[in-house]
Amino acid sequence: MRHKRTNLETELRANRPQPSDEFVNRLEGRVREGRRSRAGSFRVAFAGSLAAGVLAALASVGGLGYASNATGEAVQKAKRVVKSSHGTAVVRKSPSRDQYGKPKVKKKAKKKAKKKAKGRAFARPPFTG
Repeated sequence: MRHKRTNLETELRANRPQPSDEFVNRLEGRVREGRRSRAGSFRVAFAGSLAAGVLAALASVGGLGYASNATGEAVQKAKRVVKSSHGTAVVRKSPSRDQYGKPKVKKKAKKKAKKKAKGRAFARPPFTG
C-alpha cells in the first residue's frame, strides 16, 4: 500500500506554491542560452583537435607529401589525357617498369633429354594423410 495517499498528503499537494509563468520563462531562456554556447564551443574545439591529430599523424609518416605528390601526378595525367590527339597512348614510365625494368627478350633454349636412372624404378608409397 505504498501508493495510498492520505488526506494530509492530498491537501499539501493541492496547496503547494507554484512558480510564476514569468519566472519559468526566464529560467528556461537562461538554461537554453548556456547550453548553446558551451555545446557549440565544444564541437568546434573537438573538430579542431581531431583535424590537428589527423594532420600530425599524416605528417609523422610522410602522408602529406605522398598525398600532395599523388594529387600533382593525377593532375598531370589528366592534362595529358585531355591534350592527347592520338587514339592510343603508350605509357613509357610505369610503376611496373620502375620495379622490374625493361622486359627482357627470352631466347628459346634447346630441350635437354632427361637421363633415366639405372636399375629398378621405385614407386612411392600412397599418400594417406
